[in-house]
Amino acid sequence: MRVLERLGLGTAMAATATGLILIGACSNQVSGTAEVNQTELASYTSEVAASSAAASSSKAAKIEAANDGACDGLRLANKTSVTSFNAYISASNDQAPDADTKASEAVVTLRNSAKDLDRKLTGDVIPALADPLRDYVTKTNTLADTLERRAATDELNGVIDTFNASKDVAIEACGPYGS
Repeated sequence: MRVLERLGLGTAMAATATGLILIGACSNQVSGTAEVNQTELASYTSEVAASSAAASSSKAAKIEAANDGACDGLRLANKTSVTSFNAYISASNDQAPDADTKASEAVVTLRNSAKDLDRKLTGDVIPALADPLRDYVTKTNTLADTLERRAATDELNGVIDTFNASKDVAIEACGPYGS
């Protein structure tokens, strides 16, 4: 064992001596004054600015596309939901034999429209749009739930009023977006 310890100590001393020699050999200084290459600095600064502008432009385009998509989704969701729900209301008012079927179809349409719109509410949609659109999704689902359990007319009318108010706020928020 002593031989191995001595061999290890000898190897460590040799490595230390080699390191000291290398450090001593690399300790020479270079004379002169450090200066910035103005041409390369200008080129680098220009590249950084262009890259930053491109990234900002790309992000802005992505946000704009998300806003447009969400608002187009709202318009489609609202059109299909209102059409289906009004078909139920007409059948109900006329006491048509298919009123219950129309109610069930409206429930499915309301829920599917809400899901479709909710999928369009990505993290890129600005909060000024996302908040009223999420409220619209919530109110659409509440209307579907209320219709599904065939609530009394007064209760259903109250939910309809809340849905319509939410729809109006969302449509107003989407005024400058989408087609």
